[in-house]
Amino acid sequence: MEDRFLMYLFYGSAIVLILILVFILLAVKRKNKLKKAVNKTSINYGNVCVFFDEDNNVTVIPYKKDKHGIGRAVENPMFLKAPYKPLELGSLVRSSMAMCSGKIIHSDSQLMSKLKCKSWDEFAKGKRNISIYYKEALGIVLNTTKRKPDGTYSFNFRGYEKVLKKDVSDEELGIVIMSLLERCR
Repeated sequence: MEDRFLMYLFYGSAIVLILILVFILLAVKRKNKLKKAVNKTSINYGNVCVFFDEDNNVTVIPYKKDKHGIGRAVENPMFLKAPYKPLELGSLVRSSMAMCSGKIIHSDSQLMSKLKCKSWDEFAKGKRNISIYYKEALGIVLNTTKRKPDGTYSFNFRGYEKVLKKDVSDEELGIVIMSLLERCR
């Protein structure tokens, strides 16, 4: 009888110990996830266009203005397959904006090659777009757009549609982008 009691005590203690370890591991994982969500590395440079296809897959194209003031792609476009969380979207946009600094402008043919499309019209067909850029006096400016028949986009709102602080978290940035998507046409 006493042996049976000790065996139950041993197994009960082992189960409690395992549950405590699982709880600790989950707490550490949650803490790391929250740490990523509050990434407060300031965004103090950059311009990106965030494109959403019919399935809400994302293509982010970092760009900077050429000597004529026209936005031209720099670096490689970044992609995100749906479904994704606001944290992932915000992180992708933040890292794309960081790539704009001091980079060489790519030609249209280089961009189309990276997008695996023959022309801009082919790429833009059916895609919604949000323009995001940093403006020193304001912070991060977001503008929704509408697609014109020629494949170009124009802002839906004159001025600054949404402005965020430059130290916005990745998750908050992603939430705002996803909420503005409804306004794109």
